[in-house]
Amino acid sequence: MTDTGPKSAKGADRRELILRSAADLMAEAGYSAVSMAQIGAAAGIVGSGVYRHFDSKATILGVLLERVIDAMHSGTRDIIATTEAGPARLDAMIRKQTEIVIENRSLVAVYLRDSGNLPAEELRRLRRQQRELIGEWMRVCAEISPGSSEPELRMVVQGVLALINSICTYDNRLPAPQIIAAITEMASSALRTGVTVP
Repeated sequence: MTDTGPKSAKGADRRELILRSAADLMAEAGYSAVSMAQIGAAAGIVGSGVYRHFDSKATILGVLLERVIDAMHSGTRDIIATTEAGPARLDAMIRKQTEIVIENRSLVAVYLRDSGNLPAEELRRLRRQQRELIGEWMRVCAEISPGSSEPELRMVVQGVLALINSICTYDNRLPAPQIIAAITEMASSALRTGVTVP
């Protein structure tokens, strides 16, 4: 599975268009229902032209899912690096995660539904990255709720992330700022229900 990468500015633009088109199509119809020809048509090129940038549909899926998990990791780490430990850090992490999901709805929808279509090695790497992300959240929770057990922390973190990601599982036409504010408040309340936050 090979990602050929861009060889020029024009190639980079075309590659991004292919990825955006693929994400939208897969989010709507599912990975298995989308063909390379359909991706090419959505990107305004013939299906065979897609192969100049990606050698397979699985390669496209791998790049899309890597972008999702990288964005989630970098958003979490940026908040940890720029905020003091405490409840405000968790609230900031929740808001940042919600913003990332809103900004990447198609990508996250594909991430939630179609990751099982990755080749085995790619899927193992994605699962490892998912565990690392959950571990980062659990460590932040443990700092402010040291009396909570590991199973309690894991339950709460995975529940909060599932709540945030649920935005992508239905057609929500509310304005993005309203969704971000509401989901952030709900997720923060859910977290405080599951662990003791001072």
